[in-house]
Amino acid sequence: MSTQLSLVNGGKSEPLSSKVARRLRGQLAELRISGSSLARITGLTQSKVSRRLNGDAPLELDELQMIEEATGISVAYLLGFSDVSRTGGPGPDGGVPAGGSANPRASD
Repeated sequence: MSTQLSLVNGGKSEPLSSKVARRLRGQLAELRISGSSLARITGLTQSKVSRRLNGDAPLELDELQMIEEATGISVAYLLGFSDVSRTGGPGPDGGVPAGGSANPRASD
């Protein structure tokens, strides 16, 4: 048996995985980060990133964490728990800032 989480928005239900993909696409567009660039900076394959961004497959928690660390896009925002879309942001090389993680609680 499979359970699907949905968020209710004005009487319309949107699967959580669709909301995450939609929010991620929006943030990547604002940051001018392409799918191929996201694949490169996270280490995910291009086909995996494409399937996730198109909503064909849900993002895994580890993938969300990699995306947050590489881009600064907040996992809490993507999941709909926050209106703040970005953490401190990526380091100058496009990845984790020098000396640590973009997510201060990453070691939890």
